[in-house]
Amino acid sequence: MNSLYFSPLLLGINVLAATAVACTALWYYARPYRGPGVWACGVLTLVLGLLLSLGYMAGHNPLLNITGAALQLAGEALLAVGVFRFLGRPAHWWIVPTSAAAGSGVVIWHSWVMPINSEFLVAIYSALSASPLALAARALWRATGEQELRSVRRFVAIALGALALVTVLSGIVGLIEGLNGVNHAEVSHSVAYLLPLNFGIPFWVMALVGLALLTMRRILRDSQQHADNAVNSAARFERLMNISSAGVVLLNEQRIVDANPIMEALFARTHQALLGQPLSVLFAPEDSLALQLQVADGERHDRRAIRADGSDFAAELNIAALDDGNLVAEIRDVSERKKLEDELRRLATRDPLTGALNRRAFTERAESELARSKRHGSTVCLAVFDLDHFKRINDNYGHATGDQVLQRFSQLCQEQLRTTDIFARFGGEEFVLLLPDSDEKQAVVLLDRLRTQWVEEALQTPQGILHSTVSIGLVETGAGQDLEHWIEQADLALYRAKKSGRNRVSL
Repeated sequence: MNSLYFSPLLLGINVLAATAVACTALWYYARPYRGPGVWACGVLTLVLGLLLSLGYMAGHNPLLNITGAALQLAGEALLAVGVFRFLGRPAHWWIVPTSAAAGSGVVIWHSWVMPINSEFLVAIYSALSASPLALAARALWRATGEQELRSVRRFVAIALGALALVTVLSGIVGLIEGLNGVNHAEVSHSVAYLLPLNFGIPFWVMALVGLALLTMRRILRDSQQHADNAVNSAARFERLMNISSAGVVLLNEQRIVDANPIMEALFARTHQALLGQPLSVLFAPEDSLALQLQVADGERHDRRAIRADGSDFAAELNIAALDDGNLVAEIRDVSERKKLEDELRRLATRDPLTGALNRRAFTERAESELARSKRHGSTVCLAVFDLDHFKRINDNYGHATGDQVLQRFSQLCQEQLRTTDIFARFGGEEFVLLLPDSDEKQAVVLLDRLRTQWVEEALQTPQGILHSTVSIGLVETGAGQDLEHWIEQADLALYRAKKSGRNRVSL
């Protein structure tokens, strides 16, 4: 009997140890799929339990028998839990400690409290062992979805069902033997105990092989789906690149590996000439471009794009990262939009008739300049212009000629001024000028030159040559007063110029 027992037990341990190694490898290469890792733990636990039982046969240490029984039942329960996880069902982890506790409890009672008939002991163990196996077989057989895995699921269900059936038959044999008064001093001498070892382990191996096939079929199916999705995504991306109204490039290590036809038109470069080029060659040198490539957050940034012939245009660039580590960049020609924005900005700050700043824009810039001069202790002069007898010009020559006079006077002044000077039309025939970093003496020289040039200006009108004069009030600003105060002071100086006979600069 011992030779009958030890031969299948040792063979079973060797076979299960080999399958444990295979399951461990399956778990390692199948990550992150759920299930194989639990199966590997289950087989390792079962093998350890069998080794402890073998140790009990040699030394008759009850602790080895108790622990071995608990680990064997826990290993079988883990196999069932792994099946549930693989199918995406609740894992029911409670099965593992419940099976182990029940099995060890029975052996503890048998070893230290009251001996139980060996055949009844086998029957109880068989019931605890068959239950999780039957649950796993039922779950696999009734599982829906993933139709391509259905046949393999049924194969594993049959193998686990057969294993559960052998275990149940073992329990039935043990129950019948026990009722007939058969009792062995060592449970390992029981035919009912040896039945699963001789006929159950092959089904164990079949089930584990089936589970491995099931996992590989799922991996292959998912891999094929991913490959199909990648092909479809590439096709969609290609279509999007071709129909997009913007230039689109695909970047690998910041170099162009693909580009849509719009890029050829935008940059006057052939598709072949674009490939392999760093994205930076398409734009004016800027440090922020390298940062945008590094961040790749999809935000839009304004750039100056450079064509192959060296000409440039306003572009909008956004760069986003793809899942494969590459980058995709979208480039739009926004020249027309920029022109419109500049025009709107000009209309918001300029007088539409003369092109000079309007009152609001002048106030904002002049206040900023006065604050700057206060910080640096520099001098600033403010002048107010008023075209003499402008109402008479409108009455005698018409409003069209009056507009022509305003336009020409504004043009003459702006031609003579520095870029830092702030010139504006305040309304009607009144203009204002802020001269940064200029004292009163310097301002008088400039203003008198403007006045003289305006006197000499001959305007052609339908009624003949028209000459006009201008009166100017000037004030040198100081600390402690706001812009409105200095405009009032310049107005007073202008009033004195008019009272003194017009066509002059008054302080």
